[in-house]
Amino acid sequence: MVDEPSVFKVSTRYNSISIESDAEYWTLRTANDDLQSRINRTYPQQLALKNLIYLTGILLFIPPPKNICLLGVGAGSLVHFFRHNYPHSQITAIEIDGELLEIMQQRMALATTDDRLTYIIDDAVHYLDNCRQQFDLIMVDLFLGDQSPKWLLQKDSIQQLYSILNKHGGVGYNLLIDSEKDFNCYYKCLAEVFHQQTLCLPIEDLDNTLTYAFRDPLPVRDMNENLAKAMTLNTQNNLNYVEILSTIYASNPTGSGVI
Repeated sequence: MVDEPSVFKVSTRYNSISIESDAEYWTLRTANDDLQSRINRTYPQQLALKNLIYLTGILLFIPPPKNICLLGVGAGSLVHFFRHNYPHSQITAIEIDGELLEIMQQRMALATTDDRLTYIIDDAVHYLDNCRQQFDLIMVDLFLGDQSPKWLLQKDSIQQLYSILNKHGGVGYNLLIDSEKDFNCYYKCLAEVFHQQTLCLPIEDLDNTLTYAFRDPLPVRDMNENLAKAMTLNTQNNLNYVEILSTIYASNPTGSGVI
């Protein structure tokens, strides 16, 4: 007889969530039962959701990041991933919901603060307005309900992210945008701010769209060099970066400045 999954429900100031536990995963869902995060209980560093796996595809194009900013924590999938695969990197994770962080630490094995990991309980808008740090990599995984917040798509916010990137740094966005017009406006602003050093890829079978943007022009690499980097990351991070690279080439015109 198979045990039924257990479900824990709770409301914080900012979120109403449920956490489902079974033998293999912890699964975080919103009050509307939308899937938000999934953590492998035995190997939490193994990303379980395709959108986050593909979001790490930005690592194909930048040096190994030493200073990482995570805008949005949720259940902490990216915290687990980067702590395991980049053990010498400094991670700064921004999350508005401090109560949610505590719940994730108690129920989904989210790491607590240490000398490599700092949580900042703050609204992302306020944090960006006051940030004086520089980062090699920024991962944006923020949602307002089931959509990316409007402010995140504006040119001013894009410019703020550009300004806190180190040379050769990059920013990866995990986006949910229903309006094609809104997305096209956002992507035009992204390309302007980042001097056309951008890539875009939709996620098959999901509503998510991912974008990458790079602080400075990337060194010219041909497809074979990109494939070699993908093979290296396959081994290092235990993910299929060859598949990710193939999707990037299928979704973006070659000769566009990045590929």
